[in-house]
Amino acid sequence: MNKSNNPFDFINQLGDLGDMRKFLGQDFFKNLPLPNMQSMPFFQEERTASEFPAIDLYNRSTELIAAIALPGLKSASDVALSVRSRFLRVRGTVPNYFSGTHEQKMMSEIFHGAFDREIELPERVLPDSTKAMYRSGLLVVYLQKDQAREQPGDAIAIDFSGDE
Repeated sequence: MNKSNNPFDFINQLGDLGDMRKFLGQDFFKNLPLPNMQSMPFFQEERTASEFPAIDLYNRSTELIAAIALPGLKSASDVALSVRSRFLRVRGTVPNYFSGTHEQKMMSEIFHGAFDREIELPERVLPDSTKAMYRSGLLVVYLQKDQAREQPGDAIAIDFSGDE
């Protein structure tokens, strides 16, 4: 019988982690002063492919700038970017450089594989004016804001005199 000294091992036996986190809150266990607790699978945050890649969005007066964390890309064929007036979509594949059969993976935190993420932009942009560059693991996308404002139509006079 394998007996652990960790008093929180019983939590691993409980139901769905998502339900437990909804009940206790996302960061309930984060700041408890117990050693080695954060490394237990129960306490690690779940990550989904829909959250990859991480995106920071900046607002400037005439443009939005998206900084997209994509370490490990080697060429433009690894990633595709598309822009619509209110949406930015990035998709591609992050290669696994150590995927040979002779390596034993001891730990895995780096995302590898296919990804597809779309975010809604807070303002309309001009898709044809978008520029992008990849440097040091960041895909930086410059999105020109659509500055055109809807113009009010011509005022139409309304005749109220012919009702009698």
